[in-house]
Amino acid sequence: MNIRSLSKLKRSILPCAIAALTLITSLGCTGQTVMAAESYNSYNYNFWGEAIAQPQTFLYEKSFFTEGSDCTLSFPKDMFLKNDTLYIADTGNSRILVMDPDGNIISEYTHGKDKSDVFKEPQGVFVTDEGHIYIADSGNGRIVELDEKGEFVREVGRPVTSLISDSQDYTPTKVVVDHSERIYVIAYGINMGLLEFDKNGNFQGFMGATEVSVSPFTYIWKNYFSTKQQQERMATIVPTEYSNICVDNENFIYATINNLSTDDLASGADAIRRLNPTGDDVLRRLSNYHIIGDLNGYSGGWSSFCDVTVNDDGCYFILDDAGGKVFAYDYDGNSLFVFGKKGIKEGNFQKPVAIALTDEEDRIYVLDNILGTVISFKITDYGSKLLSAIRLNNMGDSEGATAMWNEVSRYNSNNELAYIGLGKASMDAEDYKSAMNYFKLGNNRKYYSKALFYYRKEMMEKYFSKGMLGIGIILLIFIGIKGYFSIKKWVGKARCYMENL
Repeated sequence: MNIRSLSKLKRSILPCAIAALTLITSLGCTGQTVMAAESYNSYNYNFWGEAIAQPQTFLYEKSFFTEGSDCTLSFPKDMFLKNDTLYIADTGNSRILVMDPDGNIISEYTHGKDKSDVFKEPQGVFVTDEGHIYIADSGNGRIVELDEKGEFVREVGRPVTSLISDSQDYTPTKVVVDHSERIYVIAYGINMGLLEFDKNGNFQGFMGATEVSVSPFTYIWKNYFSTKQQQERMATIVPTEYSNICVDNENFIYATINNLSTDDLASGADAIRRLNPTGDDVLRRLSNYHIIGDLNGYSGGWSSFCDVTVNDDGCYFILDDAGGKVFAYDYDGNSLFVFGKKGIKEGNFQKPVAIALTDEEDRIYVLDNILGTVISFKITDYGSKLLSAIRLNNMGDSEGATAMWNEVSRYNSNNELAYIGLGKASMDAEDYKSAMNYFKLGNNRKYYSKALFYYRKEMMEKYFSKGMLGIGIILLIFIGIKGYFSIKKWVGKARCYMENL
């Protein structure tokens, strides 16, 4: 058996071995029941794009609004978490429901200006730091703002622009507000990007329109060989719409796209973007594969991103409504973990539509549209150490990060991100040689090249002066020896000349 065959055998056996240990590790760390642990698997992708089992990062905890409870949700579409309070767009019941982390109802909002100004199938909700609630009142074609007490403040109606025809319905579905009080809206059927309003509610234009990707063959065929009827059909190639948005602590907008074709996903089309205030996509993509969820249609089909949330360290958690999974990535776009499943067991989904992460990052909430429930997942010890290691790296605490990454690798020796994290910690500690070794183990060429650059620089600064001094001494010795023999030769010639006189 040659080396390549051994390598393939290792990669095929190792995932199975880790999968067998995953359940034991997760139960040992969290004390959850066997049913919760078995309802879905947790895995990650390695350098070769292979799905590798790993210890559970989040385990099913409980569900709210289950059948038989006092409150019933009807096809809810959105959820937002602020200060340990959940705000739910209960679309079928035309209301906004407010609840605490234990599932107790705090309040509900059903109207705007007065009781006759009722909401109509709201599909989006957002809460500012001041506690103001913004509602995408879809059926009424408007955005409604309520204050922290739930009192009506204003409404932002249909944008005044010639880019939207009068015959086209205006149906806002999602809304966020950035730190500058700019309002961004996703509207059904509008594919020119996010609608941007200033803090006074005045329409400013479209932001972050997705680019159309057309192959050279399609372009040539359309313009030179197709018939008029074919050209008309091909004219429907238009930018895709965003499915959901959120804003991070740096005032950037994360936006997901879930209506990409199979060909788009296979070619690595952008399924998520990070938009700056000018609408440019600045998402870092430094991993070895595209950020599209499951690679190559793993586990039966391609992913479809329907919502995203982000923490203060730049890690973002994306919800996939096609496979019923949560995908987590770090700031560089490296895959952290995947968990979740569609099914009928506790902790499974039917149609997940919204995701929320607590400030402490100890729980993830997922809203299911068909089940009409909010499902809570609690972080495991492995998941906590993984996120803590990333946070310590970002804080520049190389000593703490190194200790935490070593803990992560103890749980999961196949976690390439742990080696990358150890490399970053070594970089912060200016130990570039160790960093190079860790980045090599983590299969990260970009950071390896960066560490190599600093290592070379360090070596030059450390040995350049000594090297130049040594070269100088050698040159002086060489010149001295050459001068000695030249003088000796000259003296010999002079003595010979004198003897011949």
